[in-house]
Order: sequence, then structure tokens, then C-alpha cells
Amino acid sequence: MSDIIIAFPNPGDSKVLRSILIKNGYSIVGVVASGAQAINLSDDIDYGIVVCAYQLNDMQYMELKENMNETCELLLVCSPGKLNETPDDDINFLPMPFKVIELVKKVSEISDKLYYERKRKKKQEERGGKNFMAIQKAKELLIKHKNMTEPEAHKYLQISSMKNGETIINTAKKICLLYGGKE
Repeated sequence: MSDIIIAFPNPGDSKVLRSILIKNGYSIVGVVASGAQAINLSDDIDYGIVVCAYQLNDMQYMELKENMNETCELLLVCSPGKLNETPDDDINFLPMPFKVIELVKKVSEISDKLYYERKRKKKQEERGGKNFMAIQKAKELLIKHKNMTEPEAHKYLQISSMKNGETIINTAKKICLLYGGKE
């Protein structure tokens, strides 16, 4: 589950939102009235949700969105009449008045999106590191066994992978097996 920050200028609204979300199993990191406080809290968490009003004590929702942690999502909760136009696609919007189930569903959707984004990024980082190491190892082996320079070894990997119709990663792994005995 994602950590949640509630940013509303009215303490009564914040209290209601907080109790609804806690009853539905969400973790509330903080309840604040200003955008600056929300930004500070968002910097301390990864992949969280900031539930906010249209206007906070010190800024509007767009300024908050621009300055908060990039890994956090914003959920704007306000009446549609306050908005001159529909919010951008990167802003999650819940029109007031809303039913409890609508709030829980929206927060759940955002939380799921953040979960899969975190999972995808972690997998990508793991894969990227392993792939980079395989390519580096293959280049080192080519430099050692074929007396190539680093740019020549890289070009050799590229050309070999194109000739064989394989990815450069698979070619690098094969070279590692051929010259180094392991990937």
C-alpha cells in the first residue's frame, strides 16, 4: 500500500478523509494545511499519494504538483465548479461531493498504479545492471583475446549481434561463455 499525505486547508475535511482512509487500511503519513508541508513530506516517501484540495493555505494544487516528489501521485478533490477546465491527464481528479466508495476506489487505483510502477522500475534497474555488466565483461574479453580497443570491441558486438539476428546482450553472453567460460 502507498503512503498517503492529506493536504487540506480545512481541518474538518482532513479529519474526515483521514478516518475514511484509515478505516479502509491505508497508511496516513501526515495531515497538513499547506503545500510547503505536503512537499516536505512527499520528499520523505517513495511512491505515495497526496490527496489535496484545489486551494491550500499557500498555493494551488498545480504548484504543489510541480514541486512534490516525482514518485508521488496527486489526487485533487474539489467541486468541478472550481476548475475552469478539466485537469491534465497526469492529475487524478475526484469531484466533490463524493461517496466513500468512490474515494476508496480512486485511491486504490492510484496505489495499484504506483505499485506496478515501482515493480517495473525495480525490475528494469536489476536487468539494466546485469546487462551492462555482461556487455562490459564481453568487451574486456574481446580486448584481451582479440587485441581490440574498447570502441572496436563495442562495434564488434554490435555487428555480430546484427549478423546473427540477436540482441547485443545475447551476443555478449555468448562471447563471455566462449572466452571466459561463464556469463
